[in-house]
Amino acid sequence: MVKNYLNNVAKGKDIQPPAVFQGGVAANKGIRKALERELEMEIIVPRYFSVMGAIGAAILAKEKVGETRETRFRGFDMVNAQYRTKSFECIDCPNMCEIIEVMMDETLISRWGDRCGKWAYVEV
Repeated sequence: MVKNYLNNVAKGKDIQPPAVFQGGVAANKGIRKALERELEMEIIVPRYFSVMGAIGAAILAKEKVGETRETRFRGFDMVNAQYRTKSFECIDCPNMCEIIEVMMDETLISRWGDRCGKWAYVEV
C-alpha cells in the first residue's frame, strides 16, 4: 500500500522532513511504520489527523467568502427542516437514468443521477 502511494500519488515529488501524515489512514500504525521505513524518516501524526482535511477545506472556504462576502449558508435552523427524497426514471433518452431528488420542506434542493446533464441544474 505504501509503495503504491509513493509510486502513484507522490510520484515525482521530493518528500522532505518533517513529513506529516493526515487523514483516516493515519490511524493505522502499521502504515505509519511502513512509511517511515520506506522514506527513512520520522512520520508525524498530528493529534487531529482525522479532521485536518476538513479544517483545510474550512480555511479555503473562509478565504473564498472573504473575497465576496457572499455565501449560500441557510442558517443553523436547517436542522429543523423536513427532508425527503424521491426518485423517478427519466425516459427522455435511451439512458433511462434513475434521478434522485432531495426536498427540504417543499423545496427541491438537490438532484443527481442523470448521465446526459438534463436534470443536473437546480436553482436553490
